[in-house]
Amino acid sequence: MGNRKIVIHRTAEHWFGLILLSAVIVVPVGWIMLYSAAYSFGGIGRLSAGWTLRYWMNGLQSGSLASSLLLSMAVSASIVSFALITSLGFVLVSADLRDDRRLFALLLLPLGTPVAVAAVVVYQILNPGGLLARIAFHGRWINSPSDFPVFVNDVWSLGIIAAGTFTAFPLLTLFFFKTWSAAKIDKYCRLAESLGATTFRSRIRVALPMLLRRSRSMILLMFLVNLGSYEIPLLLGRQSPQMISVLTQRRFGRFDLLHRPQAFVFATAYLVVVAAGVVTLQLGRRHRG
Repeated sequence: MGNRKIVIHRTAEHWFGLILLSAVIVVPVGWIMLYSAAYSFGGIGRLSAGWTLRYWMNGLQSGSLASSLLLSMAVSASIVSFALITSLGFVLVSADLRDDRRLFALLLLPLGTPVAVAAVVVYQILNPGGLLARIAFHGRWINSPSDFPVFVNDVWSLGIIAAGTFTAFPLLTLFFFKTWSAAKIDKYCRLAESLGATTFRSRIRVALPMLLRRSRSMILLMFLVNLGSYEIPLLLGRQSPQMISVLTQRRFGRFDLLHRPQAFVFATAYLVVVAAGVVTLQLGRRHRG
């Protein structure tokens, strides 16, 4: 009788969790996707003239949708790559500091900084009249601050990548430190060292693969977060091409309502990419399971 009550209780908790998840996440996100798709095909909207592919064709033929998506994915991949390399290198070298409260506080400081503030700080450091340019000028490495290389609002989106890496590095570092402790990687490293491996080799051949294998979901999540970033690309990106979030907002914010469906075209394309990422994450979990 007692076991039956426990089973009923767990079943009730399971269904309550599913209902709560659907009410808070699934239903709103599903509604957003359907509304965005319907608006992009002209099915709804104040000035809608009926279902049409015209807005999608305009977005594809202009090249703005493809270039924006490619730029967004390239920048997001660059940010995740740089943050991953730097955080993994730091963790592998400084694994003994994972319980240091001072380091923990230093990593939390950039995490508590709004991304808009981080973008402004990066702009003040990297722009041609910024801190680095002034240092180079007073050091007589350049003749004037305007001779300083362009790192913000630039062709290669270096300012966006720098600011994104600055915000992603502490989160990944904390994640790897916690993973190191939870997976008890020290035990495996000591075992490898007892068999003749050096400390460096044990961390490269044992700790690194373990960290990477347990961080696939986190890496994909960081990629999706940076893909939809808005404040940093808005302040540090160039006018054309724009990242998908900035392009969507600017098309949506125009006074001409005839541009509104095209904004939903960009939003729908972004949602499709994110959905593909989530499906990939779920398939990867099932495969590992």
